[in-house]
Amino acid sequence: MKKAILLGLATLSLGGCNMIPGFGTPASPQRKPGLWEQTVVTDRSPTPIVTELCFDAASDRRLPVLPRKPRREGLCEKWQVTKNGDTYVIDSTCGFGGTKLSNHAELSGDFNASYRRVDTITVQGSPDPARDGTHKSTMTAVYKGESCESAGLQPGQVKLPSGDIVDMAQLRGGRFGGGGGFGGRGGGGNETGGGESNAAGGNATGGGNATGGGT
Repeated sequence: MKKAILLGLATLSLGGCNMIPGFGTPASPQRKPGLWEQTVVTDRSPTPIVTELCFDAASDRRLPVLPRKPRREGLCEKWQVTKNGDTYVIDSTCGFGGTKLSNHAELSGDFNASYRRVDTITVQGSPDPARDGTHKSTMTAVYKGESCESAGLQPGQVKLPSGDIVDMAQLRGGRFGGGGGFGGRGGGGNETGGGESNAAGGNATGGGNATGGGT
């Protein structure tokens, strides 16, 4: 279950502050301000992972829907974000501490009422062979209303599956899943993307994400 929760948090942090926009990539869509509920289902756990987030315009920019290419030079041999009709498509191949992650993600929705992200991530060369292989996750985000009071949140805050409330900056920084990945310490992830390091930042973003999106 711990691995599944870390994957969910990595998906949350796909657009972390360790990213910079890639040249020629589409602009990230903007979520409607207010309370959002994100549910992540993975092939690693039958239990859905539910997280609540409170967005205003500023926090939406800090934790955008679309991931951005990691800063570190040479980290990713492939990074492509495109738009096909109403669907955003992310394809990446990145290396994290000797582990190679290839990710294909598709995002769709109106970003006012709901949106959905489906990640297919292939891991090679992990220090833990159990992490190798192809993994899938689906994140569904649903708008719950303008007020975040019912969740006890302020703009820029997240309620984790544990019930703990943290600032989105902690997600971006790596403490709760800095987007990094399946790889190991240098890639921003212990287990399946849950970061102990923000060195890689990559998403599945994210969200986290690697492309992150760790599993």
